[in-house]
Amino acid sequence: MKLRLSQLVLLLAVTTVATAVAGLVATYRTADHELRHVLDEDLESQTRMLAKLLAAGRIDMPRAELALLLTRAFKPDEDDALWASVYDLSTNQLASNLPHNLKLKSPDSGNVSLRWGGHDWRGYQRREAELVVQLLRRADLYADVQGDIVEDIVVPVVAGSAINLLLLGAFLGLLLWPLSRLVRQLESRNADSLEPLTVRTPIAEIGVLRDALNRLMEGIDSVLRRERQFSNDVAHELRTPLTTLKLELAGPDPDLAMLGTEVNRIARVVEQLLTLARIEEGHWRASFAQIRFADFWAAEGPHIASQLAAARMELEADIQPVAIAGDAVLIQVLIQNLVRNVMQHCAQHTRIHISMTSESGQPVLAISDNGPGMAPDQLERLNAGSFTRMDSKHEGLGLGLAICHRIAQVHGARLVFAANPGGAPGLRVEVRFPLII
Repeated sequence: MKLRLSQLVLLLAVTTVATAVAGLVATYRTADHELRHVLDEDLESQTRMLAKLLAAGRIDMPRAELALLLTRAFKPDEDDALWASVYDLSTNQLASNLPHNLKLKSPDSGNVSLRWGGHDWRGYQRREAELVVQLLRRADLYADVQGDIVEDIVVPVVAGSAINLLLLGAFLGLLLWPLSRLVRQLESRNADSLEPLTVRTPIAEIGVLRDALNRLMEGIDSVLRRERQFSNDVAHELRTPLTTLKLELAGPDPDLAMLGTEVNRIARVVEQLLTLARIEEGHWRASFAQIRFADFWAAEGPHIASQLAAARMELEADIQPVAIAGDAVLIQVLIQNLVRNVMQHCAQHTRIHISMTSESGQPVLAISDNGPGMAPDQLERLNAGSFTRMDSKHEGLGLGLAICHRIAQVHGARLVFAANPGGAPGLRVEVRFPLII
């Protein structure tokens, strides 16, 4: 069963009103019952006290004087006056603060209800020996008490409930308005629109939802950009070798050696493209571990030295005991691609220097050579992330550097291309890893 938020709001409002009404009814009934009980007990207590005083002879006076005393004690002209009557069963005499000659219905102690003077009266009578004392209160005074209860209890509760409903309505308005805008923005977009949502709201939770959606769309946009870049890389890297194959096969006497070279070139390009695709898939951080670079270089250094020796190049290494968090396979691919680019674009007897140092706690991997170097505008493009083929005679320079750049990003590192310091010839490539904490 699915409920719309508006239905939940209506249900909440109805529940709030029903709870308030039930609370009012319960409060009113309880207060009315308790107050009636207190008033009745007060009458009963006064009646007993007066009866005991009269029966004990504490108040001994003629009937007229007793009536005057009762009139002074229980003034009949007051709105909440009590009706006091004293019956003497032995003499059949009556003394009261009100002028009446009503006969005593029953001499027994208990609750009494009478009708006199156009009003209903309720109270209590007490018998002590031959005396019967009655104290009664007008029944309509109980209605006044009920009115006071409504005024003093029910009205504030109703006002408070109304204020609560207004506050609830204001809160729900603040809640639903940004949510509605959020939904409208999402519904009005097409599948290619991944711009950030711009809904402003004072509700922190809705802001968190908006930010989470923006991060999700940013991630989707990043994935789509990488897919488009990958497609461009495929088209760019395979265009030249495929054109060469096409032209060679169209000739009368194809050069099989050249065909084999181009096929191998295509195979290497495809291998690099697959490597880039695997890196783009992500999930590498889950396999990160501490890499002690001295141990890593002890295993990988001889292979790199062998490759450079075969190309008649010299290798110098300065590896300090520095550790990084990363994936050893990706770091190996990173170094291999940077070294391969040097081998492809530098002449024999070029000297390559590989170092791993720590600069104020930041691990820095540097690969430099004394080759021809690169022009300032080319260095600027590389540092801006524009990896294009610099020399059509060699394969995959742009793709290889794109792989290096992505591996650096995965590790939270930065790839920096610069000329050798001090005006020395050659190129220096630095991989600056995050600070060691």
